[in-house]
Amino acid sequence: MVDKLSSPGSAGADAGPRVDLHELAARAGALDGHVRLCVFQRLAQSLAGPLEELQAQWRLEGFTRVMPGGALQPMARLAVAADVPMQCQRCLQPALQRIEDSVLFRLVDVEPALTLEELEAEDEALCVEGAVDVHAFVEDQLILALPLVPVHAVCPQPLDGGDDASHDAPRESPFAALAKLRQSR
Repeated sequence: MVDKLSSPGSAGADAGPRVDLHELAARAGALDGHVRLCVFQRLAQSLAGPLEELQAQWRLEGFTRVMPGGALQPMARLAVAADVPMQCQRCLQPALQRIEDSVLFRLVDVEPALTLEELEAEDEALCVEGAVDVHAFVEDQLILALPLVPVHAVCPQPLDGGDDASHDAPRESPFAALAKLRQSR
């Protein structure tokens, strides 16, 4: 079963749709939709440029996994995709960065201890009770997926290295300057 949700979004938008992840997992349901980036106020702090026309696509799937011993473990997978405008750290010009990320959550009632096994698990434990705001969930994942150092694959203009005249003239070796000092003694 796939439900579609979308939000026209605006700068002053209220919370997004809410979904009970345990119920979604129990019925093996899926939701997908899109939302304008301008509704994400926390994400907007890391971005550069207008967001009104840009959207994030998302898909949220619920299912159960059989654990050793036969117990059913509720699971959820969130996939997000968006082009986000960030400042290129090489040329300092706006650069659209493609984000495509997917995360697998193990729905738990109690937050597990942070052991080495938990850190190396292929899924993340998510302690959630009741319905969650899908847009806040999507925003969190987009923030976590942002590149640490956004750059263009190829910057659109040559990098400014200072005065062009200084690049044309050969630089004197610092060792040549030392040799001149020794000769003058």
